Amino acid sequence: MLTHSNSPQPTRIIDDPAEVATRLQALDSVLEQELLLEANQRGYEARLEATPAHARTAAGTLHWHAFVPALRGALAERGWSIRDERNCPLVISPDKSMAIVVMTGNTETGKPYGNPTNQADKGTVLDEAVQHNVQYQLFESQAISKLSKTEGGTQLWVLLYHVEAGSNGMKEIRTELSLPSDFQHKKIVRWAERIILRPLSGEPTTPVIAPLPITPFDVPVERKTGT
Repeated sequence: MLTHSNSPQPTRIIDDPAEVATRLQALDSVLEQELLLEANQRGYEARLEATPAHARTAAGTLHWHAFVPALRGALAERGWSIRDERNCPLVISPDKSMAIVVMTGNTETGKPYGNPTNQADKGTVLDEAVQHNVQYQLFESQAISKLSKTEGGTQLWVLLYHVEAGSNGMKEIRTELSLPSDFQHKKIVRWAERIILRPLSGEPTTPVIAPLPITPFDVPVERKTGT
């Protein structure tokens, strides 16, 4: 376990595999690194379906849209609850002690000494929620309002992920389950705790589905003749 911070409250960083497993089990008995990574892998496989004919943002969108149901479905089978707050897809532990939301992260995601943040801008609802995170009441972006609380409240953890080219030319998929503690200028800027999962290796940047061939064709033009 490491600590890292630019603030009076250091971030707890867990990246040792044994400690990661222990910490996940402490959060909830069904939380396992492989379950979280398998869900991200499903997202990455969907990402590869983007072709040159898709919009440029399609790969990232496909990844997120496959990652979310893979995670929520797997945890729902283990007793967690699927819940949407203003269209924000959450999955909540049986005792309501924690909720998880999937978010794309920047290039620092999954690096023990990095300073990760969310890729997309977040709104004032999250800003207000982070201020109460020490009281276990953190809620996400444009989408989160107050959840039903048990005694002690519900912590919102962010399952952050990032995909980029590794040094070997293969894609590297990094993932961390982290607890935000500060939010400024529409970004999460500080974390109370970061649980770093092992990186996944993906395929080179070759789409699974090739673009459809475009066959040249002629449009017949009829000349008007005088009458």
